[in-house]
Amino acid sequence: MTETLQDTTHFSSVEPSFSMVDLLGQAGGFQWPILAVLIAGIAVLMLCLVRLTQDYLSARPLMGLHLESMTYDDLMKIQHGLSESLYTRLLFGMLQLHRNPEAMGREVSDIASSAHATYQRTQRIVNYCSSTAGGLGLLGTLVGIYALFSTGTRDAQMIFAGIAIAVVSTLLGIVTSILLEFFEAILHGYMSRYIESAQTWAQRVRSQALSWSEQSR
Repeated sequence: MTETLQDTTHFSSVEPSFSMVDLLGQAGGFQWPILAVLIAGIAVLMLCLVRLTQDYLSARPLMGLHLESMTYDDLMKIQHGLSESLYTRLLFGMLQLHRNPEAMGREVSDIASSAHATYQRTQRIVNYCSSTAGGLGLLGTLVGIYALFSTGTRDAQMIFAGIAIAVVSTLLGIVTSILLEFFEAILHGYMSRYIESAQTWAQRVRSQALSWSEQSR
């Protein structure tokens, strides 16, 4: 009798195992398209981050220049040996217009706007992925509710399966949407600061071009 009580106590203290795989498996198949959307969104963000990093590394030689002590000819020689980047595009555009300060200012604004527009294409794709994930989660909710009420059954397992599809698919869609929006916001901050720093640097070049014009008078 004592052994039986001990066995009963042992089994009652055992908690049911739970894993993320089990949770995902209850989404009724909606986990796969939501996961595909998450991977696609992250891939787009990573590609943009790689391009931003490459652009930054290509621009580093220009960032460290002492512009105040350089001449037009010095900058012309430097730009020919540099890789393509936002900074080199700004430098090339301003050197071509160095005798027209107003045109230089417009050139800086146009190049910065072009850089923003390029990133906005990435932003639109990520926002679409985020909305798609939320839509798939909502679709899973509707499918789960339909499966729950269309059968008219009172079987506990069937009821639980319908509720699980509705809840888990919605949860996955919301989490995926939040993650994509969060990562996009971080990358957007990095991109905005990089473009702003490039514009500040370009204004320094423009100021130096004004000093060249004054010296040539």
